Amino acid sequence: MLYTAAVAIISFQNSLAPIVALRIPQGIGVAILFTLAPALIARAFGHSRRGRALGFTLAAMGAGTFTGALGGGVMGEEFGWPAIFWMRIPIGLALLITTVIGLNHSYTGAVRHRVKQHFDLLGSAVLFTSLFTFVLGLSFARVDGWIAPLPIALLLTSVALGLGFAKGNKTGNFTILPIGLTSFPGFKSGAGSNFLITVASFVMWFLFPFYVTDVMGKGGLTLGALLALMAGMNFVGSAIAGYLADRVGDRLITFIGAMLTAIGLALAGTQGNAPAMTLVILATTVIGVGFGVHQAAVYALTLRGTPAEYTGSTSAGLTVSQTIGTVVSIALMTSLLSWQQSTNGGSFVEAYRITYLAAAGIAVLAGAIVIKNHPNGVNKAINIDSNPE
Repeated sequence: MLYTAAVAIISFQNSLAPIVALRIPQGIGVAILFTLAPALIARAFGHSRRGRALGFTLAAMGAGTFTGALGGGVMGEEFGWPAIFWMRIPIGLALLITTVIGLNHSYTGAVRHRVKQHFDLLGSAVLFTSLFTFVLGLSFARVDGWIAPLPIALLLTSVALGLGFAKGNKTGNFTILPIGLTSFPGFKSGAGSNFLITVASFVMWFLFPFYVTDVMGKGGLTLGALLALMAGMNFVGSAIAGYLADRVGDRLITFIGAMLTAIGLALAGTQGNAPAMTLVILATTVIGVGFGVHQAAVYALTLRGTPAEYTGSTSAGLTVSQTIGTVVSIALMTSLLSWQQSTNGGSFVEAYRITYLAAAGIAVLAGAIVIKNHPNGVNKAINIDSNPE
């Protein structure tokens, strides 16, 4: 409802300021949808089918991104930018009607027996402020430098607030996150891996376009086709990984997804000044499949062992780890790129290569963490979950 109302109002604006302001409720609405969808799926499906269900859900999200990008481009070109927002209104209304009809009957019984709790406003404010100052600090560090006073002050404030929240959560004064959340099977390794794979792979969204246009000399159509290909392969990877996670094991499939992403990033970053389009397409395809495989499997890993009443908090943790990962990726990778350019005579291609190899290394860590953090390693990870539904 919040998202649909925001895009509807945006479509009637004729100045930038209200559009930027309305993007805030739009973003909140999207965050709610992206957080609750996996949680609802995890509640609706038993342990043995949860991977397939989550894989299908994340594949649908990827398909929506692919379709929206292409459809939005066509609508904007043919009818102007407001049409990009008009087309979302009937979709949002259809989703709202489906949600009201479908969820009311499916979850009334489950909600009725839950204990009512008051919303932890203070804990939420402390946690939000800690995350917000962290993101803001990274953003200013990218512009002003990592040792500038403002970024340092913001990051120190974030740490202080984070420690205060951790203490309040441990003592029970803050209840926005359930005590023992990090002890749920797969939560720490899943959230950590999700953060790292986002840091690694997000370079494709803010550095790859410069490579395509400035180095390869291609236009926006080629860039759009490559990014659409990556989103489409994301769909394929998610759909396959959900099934494999149920059959083979969440951790192993998460590891494989991370390794595929690392291989794709290394291939994409080492094409040099005269890249072959075939290899660029191959790299984009591998990255898309790898990221999709990782996402479906890591959600299954994190949500499979979570009690039903805490799936919302667990899914929120994954969403936050991914959101923070995008900001860290931009701040870290642009800083590394600038530093390498300054030390390599201003060569963008060489700096790009080193940055992408660093991203590939981070992707490897994203896979390693899910194996290393399990006491029995891969062998235990590939056991099939046989819990009854």
